[in-house]
Amino acid sequence: MRVELALNLPREEISVPLTRHVVSAALLTAGVEPSCVHEVEMALSEACTNAVQHAIEGMSYEVMVGISDEQVTIDVVDSGSGFGQRHVATDGHDHWAENGRGVGLISALSDLAFDSVEGQGGSVHLTKALPWSQGTQRPGPTLSAQRPL
Repeated sequence: MRVELALNLPREEISVPLTRHVVSAALLTAGVEPSCVHEVEMALSEACTNAVQHAIEGMSYEVMVGISDEQVTIDVVDSGSGFGQRHVATDGHDHWAENGRGVGLISALSDLAFDSVEGQGGSVHLTKALPWSQGTQRPGPTLSAQRPL
C-alpha cells in the first residue's frame, strides 16, 4: 500500500489542526495504532506551527505525506527565512528558539531531518514506523504488483 497526500496550506493558524485531522484520519482509517497516530499528530502540529510562524507573510506552505506498510513520511516545506546552516539541536535545548522546544518534541516523537538555507525557507522531514492495530489486516501489495492483468 502506498497513500500520498499533498496539501498546499495558507499561512494561517487554522491550517495546523486541519492538517493534523486530515493526516490522523488517513492513518486511523488505514489501521495504525491510535497511540502512534497521536505521536504523529503532535510532531506534525509542531512542524506546521513552525511553518506558520516563520514562513514569509502571505505565502503558503506545503505538507506532503506518504503512508506505506512500514512507515509514514511527512515533509513540511515553507518559504520562511530558514535557519541557515547552524546546528539545530534535537535534544530540546535549542537556545535559538523563541517560543518553546518544538524541535526537541518532534525529534522525540519521530525520526527527524532538517534542510534549510538562510533566506530561502526550510523543510522538516519526519518519518515514523507504523505499528498496526490488532486485528487490522495489513495492506498487501497492490493488484498490479501481484500479477499483470
